Amino acid sequence: MEIDMKEEINNLIMVLFTIGISSSYCYGITKLVRKGIIRFLLFLPVLYLLYILPLYLKALIFNIPIAFFVTWLTPFKLLQLVFDTGPLSNPSLSLLHFVTIFCFPIKPHQKPTGPTKPNQPNDLTHYAIKVLLFLLLTKVEYSKHMIPQMLNSFLICIYSYLALEITLGAFAVIARSLIGIDTDHPFDHPYLSTSLQDFWGRRWNRVASSCLKSTIFFPFLNGMSRILGRKWAAISASVVTFIASDVMHEIVFYYMDRVRFGWGLPTFFIFQGICVVIESTTKKKIKTTLRLPQRVIGPLIFVCVVTTFMLLVVPELLEHRVDDRVLGEYVALAQFLRIRA
Repeated sequence: MEIDMKEEINNLIMVLFTIGISSSYCYGITKLVRKGIIRFLLFLPVLYLLYILPLYLKALIFNIPIAFFVTWLTPFKLLQLVFDTGPLSNPSLSLLHFVTIFCFPIKPHQKPTGPTKPNQPNDLTHYAIKVLLFLLLTKVEYSKHMIPQMLNSFLICIYSYLALEITLGAFAVIARSLIGIDTDHPFDHPYLSTSLQDFWGRRWNRVASSCLKSTIFFPFLNGMSRILGRKWAAISASVVTFIASDVMHEIVFYYMDRVRFGWGLPTFFIFQGICVVIESTTKKKIKTTLRLPQRVIGPLIFVCVVTTFMLLVVPELLEHRVDDRVLGEYVALAQFLRIRA
């Protein structure tokens, strides 16, 4: 599908302007209207806008970030704000602070209450390595016809992870520079996870994880504990949270081609949710001191998640030529900017 990059950039500017106006409107509502149903009703037009804005963008390099940053994350922030909770609820936030947190995929830093984790790798060095690896994989993707299909699918998974971490990390740096607040690192070295529960709950995409915990997991857990008991409520809350994450990812995938993808994505999230439940339940019943070192178990868990994604989701992405389209759009954007320079 041929994309007019000039028209697409104009549409992107329109979308960003609309998001800015919407965030300013929500800021005004929080100052004028108390928490509760009236505030929620006044947020509804903005929630509607957030879900239709990616439809105005055809280029994946534009609509995927907008869909994830704003359509995926911001509604959860607004739902928390309805009840005066979450990162937008601080009454001392200025308009600039509010708009930045509203639009950016960031999580304002909270001081840890427990002991800090020892032996964390140097972040700057690791980000530099990841950027270099990302650029190398980009070059490899242009020559993917020369490598086996399975290896290419695996590299696409790593490429996607690096793209997400680098992008979220860049926005965290921009936010810190723009409004001077400290933000949590969006990823906490997921390849050093001690379990699947640790991977999904504390290390992988901590911005999205925080939103899901605040709006899905804990409300469901607290609401169902009296009915099901704490144990079964926790199990149900975990499964429901993975289903909610799947729904949001499917919405983002829909924007790519304006069609619903197959069953690979829901199968992936349901499988991961079941594995987390089995793992957490088993750990409580079987107490043992025989554990593999973190440097061994972390990469094994990471490869397990990546392999599952590779087998269930990547074939559908390849079917819709997402990889080819993204690379082609980067080339088109570079040519457009070179002409205008």
